Amino acid sequence: MENIIEVNNLKTSFFTPAGEVKVVNDVSFKLKKGEVLGIVGESGSGKSITVLSILKLLGNTGKIVGGQILIDGEDIVDKDNKYMSTIRGSKIGMIFQDPMTSLNPVFKIGYQLREPIMKHLKLSKSEANKKAIEMLNLVGIPDAKNRMNCFPHEFSGGMRQRVIIAMALACNPKLIIADEPTTALDVTIQAQVMELMKKFQKDLKSSIILITHDLGVVADLADNIMVMYSGSIMERGSVEHIFYNPKHPYTKGLLRSVPNPDELVKKRLIPIEGQPPNLLNPPKGCPFSPRCPHAMKICLVKKPETVCLEDNHEVRCWLVNKDMKMG
Repeated sequence: MENIIEVNNLKTSFFTPAGEVKVVNDVSFKLKKGEVLGIVGESGSGKSITVLSILKLLGNTGKIVGGQILIDGEDIVDKDNKYMSTIRGSKIGMIFQDPMTSLNPVFKIGYQLREPIMKHLKLSKSEANKKAIEMLNLVGIPDAKNRMNCFPHEFSGGMRQRVIIAMALACNPKLIIADEPTTALDVTIQAQVMELMKKFQKDLKSSIILITHDLGVVADLADNIMVMYSGSIMERGSVEHIFYNPKHPYTKGLLRSVPNPDELVKKRLIPIEGQPPNLLNPPKGCPFSPRCPHAMKICLVKKPETVCLEDNHEVRCWLVNKDMKMG
């Protein structure tokens, strides 16, 4: 199957008065039609900047300094904003992190839904209006026709997130990027939003990149998981690999720090000690080495290579390198 998106050796930096901040460092992945990729990691690990690089929404200080981003085989790294505006919404739909701030407060919901539909699908205002109402009904907004005339502040947080999902899906994009789609929502609404995404993924066969810190969410929806730390991929594999056979100490640390409701004997959660590295002055060796309980001398001075284990299970860790050589 063709890749919907292919990212090769992506490097993204922010240029500040204090210096260059290397936020994404040599990230590569592929996604085929209908696949769901989960990206997990602590805050500041580069998850959101990776997908914002794909959409080229990096502001004035952010810049892609290396690598390729192939959408349907075409590299978009050097494309200008005018070209990217034809990609955003039509080929790639984005569900942003905060439903409270993702909608423009001065425009009615109907206007904000109609605008991308008219632009990308080339429909008239009345046709776009009909399509927008259809999308609101699809995501479970009651009385959709009248709700088109409401402002965002008249919606609850959960309803706003449903509107954002409707906007992301309205132009039938091949790829949907969901950046922490359940942030700031209560547990009941979180479950409803995730069920909605599962339904659309199944019905429309859309590819999804799901960014989250909630390992339970990603286990339920994703096919493959990418574990990021300090802008790099530490481990990548299927849900079974990551949850039942994790190899990297960072992945194991993430799993130990969340509760497991299926355990008969409750265990004390074990946090990962220390703080993420300063990306202005990152560690010379493995970025996780200052916090790793298994760090060796080589970890402090040299970055490990990515090792491919069975069935596309990849790990970037000197411990795995050592075990393979010994084996």
